[in-house]
Amino acid sequence: MDNIDYGQWTVPTSWDEITLKMFEDIERYYDDKDKKFDARDVLQIFTNKSMDEINALPMELTEMLMDKLLFLQEKPQDVEPSNKVKIDGEEYIINVMEKLKTGEYVTIDTILKGDKYDYGSILAVICRKKDEVYDSKFEAEVFENRKEMWERQPIMKIMPTLGFFLNLYMTLRIPTQLSLEVEEELNRIQRRIETSEKLGAFRKRYLNWRMRRLRKLLKSSRNT
Repeated sequence: MDNIDYGQWTVPTSWDEITLKMFEDIERYYDDKDKKFDARDVLQIFTNKSMDEINALPMELTEMLMDKLLFLQEKPQDVEPSNKVKIDGEEYIINVMEKLKTGEYVTIDTILKGDKYDYGSILAVICRKKDEVYDSKFEAEVFENRKEMWERQPIMKIMPTLGFFLNLYMTLRIPTQLSLEVEEELNRIQRRIETSEKLGAFRKRYLNWRMRRLRKLLKSSRNT
């Protein structure tokens, strides 16, 4: 048999190697209730390879790569929320001294309604350098590059800041409505786990982890 060079293939082997962009994409993937689990879709997210390249891989190599992703079955390490993070020597802060400006709130609300996993855009709006103002100039000249900067960051590095924003946003919404939304999502995930005969172990464990996260969110919202 001829030796075939499939090039270099790498996948993350721990939560420390997961970028925000990867985290967003895997959250979107598992939130698609109509999408059946396909290991190739997961590999596309974590390898940045095309579907044609993945289809050409020997099955044993695909299985080996998927085995390296088993850490996703476990929840990442708990972190304390923080309103600031330092990236490349620059400090980015969620301003807790002032309430959200109307423009900030409307933009964030619009982002969440369009894509609740677009964390890069949310952080670009809410977490900025000291004295940096979110205005039309920021939107036109800074926003896109800033969003891409956030999406390149390791998720564990910015998880404290992302967690801080989510706690902040919850206090700005009606707790009862938030509780209803979380309970609805919990019920939806539970139905998917119970009724899908073809749900693989990898996907089932991931969904169970998401349920634990949502229950924690629900408890937090009820205590708000």
